Amino acid sequence: MKRKVGIVVFTHGSRRTEGNETLVRFVAQLRGRLDSDQIEPAFMELGKPLIPTAIKRLVARGCNHIYGWAFFLVPGAHLGEDVPFIFEQTLKKYHGVTWEISPPMLDDPAMLDHVAGRLRQLVEN
Repeated sequence: MKRKVGIVVFTHGSRRTEGNETLVRFVAQLRGRLDSDQIEPAFMELGKPLIPTAIKRLVARGCNHIYGWAFFLVPGAHLGEDVPFIFEQTLKKYHGVTWEISPPMLDDPAMLDHVAGRLRQLVEN
């Protein structure tokens, strides 16, 4: 069977609607830029759709590998324990669907470049 990857871009979620709407808009922009409907926004809690809903949508589109892109800056209990548990429990129902979760964003060297670029003007003046 050919691998078809679905991507769940997730964050914790917020009690503030505008915070959650920011992620939903961001994912819509990603879909447009990547010309793909295999990307879903999701929240661990405090927002909708929740991670299991996003996973179910992708599996329904034929995705057999789910990649969770974590909008978490640092490692912690949510990323290390809670989110993997959610993925495991959700995907028990879908035989043969594999999954993985990205490392936290601060593990990516590009984040250092991005932040340094944004702050360069402040330290050079």
